[in-house]
Amino acid sequence: MIVHLNGRLIPRDQARISVFDRGFLFGDGVYEGLRSFDGHLIAMPGHVRRMNEGLRAAGIEFDAASLHAASYALLEANNLRDAFVYWQVTRGEPEPGRNVRSRLPDGPMSPTVFGYAAPAPGLSTASVPGSARLVTMPDPRWSRGRLKSISLMGNVLGVLHAQARGTPDVLFTQRGLVAEASSTNVVLALPAPGGTRLVTPSLDSVSILAGVTRDVLMEIRPDIESRPVREAELALASEIVLLGTLSMVLPVVELDGRPVGEGAPGPCARGLLGDYADWIRRDISRSRPAATGAAR
Repeated sequence: MIVHLNGRLIPRDQARISVFDRGFLFGDGVYEGLRSFDGHLIAMPGHVRRMNEGLRAAGIEFDAASLHAASYALLEANNLRDAFVYWQVTRGEPEPGRNVRSRLPDGPMSPTVFGYAAPAPGLSTASVPGSARLVTMPDPRWSRGRLKSISLMGNVLGVLHAQARGTPDVLFTQRGLVAEASSTNVVLALPAPGGTRLVTPSLDSVSILAGVTRDVLMEIRPDIESRPVREAELALASEIVLLGTLSMVLPVVELDGRPVGEGAPGPCARGLLGDYADWIRRDISRSRPAATGAAR
């Protein structure tokens, strides 16, 4: 594997960072995950915008727009077309003589920029939804959920909690409201006159990440309502669906040991997945000339 480290493409086993890097000592950094289908990065403006918002909130000086060309370079270096691309930017390492354990950053630093690309399923897999099993858990994490921090201990503890109860993932709740899973946003299909309505937790009701996949689907599916979602509504849902960059659209078939709806992927999940796959194809078509040029 060829990785990116501070502007250089190098073999994975040659990549080194300082043990005093604040990302290592404090989790002081932000990250972003992207998808490439058929050699084209998807929803790149949304990912750049979100990462720049996180960098500004963290006070780290770096422009994520530079990762556009760098991502294509990573794909080319690893001979990948269908891939997951990960980027992490930390505050960096204090200069020699500075206090490396000071919570307040001691002096100027150059950010550490790291990225890698790994194979991921192609768009052809989007024709049939997968499935997920979850367990609910009160959210133990901090109240800055919109900042995509590399400090993910709370998410790790959530997944460990789920695994101990025989499920792969967790659905966090906050003060009686539905929040998000460990790495995905959530949509519920609830009964409504004449059918169902789709709802997703609003960003002002709970501390969660503003998912790029969530944003795209809310744009192309205006029937998705963003509002506070009560935990009690989980029991009323005919479908629960997870939205994420890597998992795309993933139906939840079991929650807290009980089946969700029919216990199988339902029509809402299949519809969301189909709509998202169609949007990806249009995005590829729109970006093809620019992507070809950037990859050279």
